[in-house]
Amino acid sequence: MAYRDLREWLQALDANGELLKIKEEIRLEPDVGAIGGALCELQGPAVLAENICGYRDARLTLRLHATLPRTALALGLPKGSGPSDQTELWRKAYKNYPLKSRTVNRQDAPCKENICHGKDVNLFNFPISRLYTQDAAPYLTKTMVITREPGSDWVNFGMYRMMVLDRNRTSIMTSPTSHWGRHYTKARRLGKPLEMAVALGTEPILPMVSSVRIPVGWNEFDFASALRGEPEEIVPAESVDLPVPATAEIVLEGIVSPEANVFEGPFSEFTGAYSGAMMMPSFNIKTITYRNNPILDNVYGDRSSKEGHWMSLVAKCVTTEQALKPLCPSITQIAYLPPHTFNCVIQGKWLNKMEPRQAMLAFWAAEASIQSKMVTIVDEDVNPWNAEDVMWAISTRCQADTDIVTVPGMECRLDPSMEPDGTTCKFGIDATKSKHPHPRHTVSEWITPSIGIDAWKEKILRLIDNAREQ
Repeated sequence: MAYRDLREWLQALDANGELLKIKEEIRLEPDVGAIGGALCELQGPAVLAENICGYRDARLTLRLHATLPRTALALGLPKGSGPSDQTELWRKAYKNYPLKSRTVNRQDAPCKENICHGKDVNLFNFPISRLYTQDAAPYLTKTMVITREPGSDWVNFGMYRMMVLDRNRTSIMTSPTSHWGRHYTKARRLGKPLEMAVALGTEPILPMVSSVRIPVGWNEFDFASALRGEPEEIVPAESVDLPVPATAEIVLEGIVSPEANVFEGPFSEFTGAYSGAMMMPSFNIKTITYRNNPILDNVYGDRSSKEGHWMSLVAKCVTTEQALKPLCPSITQIAYLPPHTFNCVIQGKWLNKMEPRQAMLAFWAAEASIQSKMVTIVDEDVNPWNAEDVMWAISTRCQADTDIVTVPGMECRLDPSMEPDGTTCKFGIDATKSKHPHPRHTVSEWITPSIGIDAWKEKILRLIDNAREQ
């Protein structure tokens, strides 16, 4: 089932016991951040806050994509669908791309129920909060930033944090290697401002697509349509030449300055550290359109429970697989361990001792994994999703002086330990077995499980059940 909008998905979450509605009055600070922190510690449900002090009509949500069961529901799968089922759906989207989105009339687009231009534009009419005490300002976190590459038809959207500067202006986090960063860099070289729209509060698949990198030049709306199995509904924006989701709760439209001209940050990142202040371009908002009683969706995360990671986890595995397998066909599985953005594990049935190093190099070169800091290569007898299994392989199959590869001067924008110039040293761990005819280790043979273990597991469980009944 594909949901038409955020509201349909909230109904589905509620029906599946995954939504908590808070009806008592809450304050933007400190309540929103405190609720998010409590939900992380409790591994609790998603939240819809319906009564926010100072806001008569607006509502906000937290942690809608923060678990695998919720990402399964977002994809229209049963709640219990695990990574394998979700992975197959993403793979199918790659095969079915493009499925063209559908343009609807303005009068049929809920996002046009209210339209504000010029002096009537006011971000402070919406419950935008700081989530941590040392955030420099209120932030928009679960964004869908829509741009078109200057001189082409390539429409891209992605998720980038935006710091509120005043009623009609924000900063916009950028990186020259991101897709929107490419659009911005090209506009800067032409000496022109860049048109941009930002959708907030959309049907649940759009944030998932926003949080990963699909191939350069692909239209994300058409990819999201392929993922959901039916066309996304889009509508032309009011004041910029861009498509926007027709059922979005809020849409911001405006122009990005051609120069980085505002200080952005600090901001509380998933790494458990505040990012420093940086010079970023500003987004000057000309128009805001929004639904009646709009809902502002937020991403909240801490070191232990990061919605952004769960939202993109399966997608990152598939996008990385799509980039690497043509170069390294011996790869059998790709996984990400906590913290999911930085820590990748690649499993393979390696033919020789060179292939694990080739997989490392391909991984570092792939755009899909550009923000990952470390990669561990393991054999097919190691479960890449099991941290204990991976650590066993590192402990027993890796020599630090020969099997750890470091590459300095690389990008990992949000790494708190990066160098003053903004670069980081990435590293790979070869935790694979020796391969003939050039063995790396002295071990003669690795122990394999005894025959009949699975049958005996079933038998033992039956015996335990029988003993309890007696």
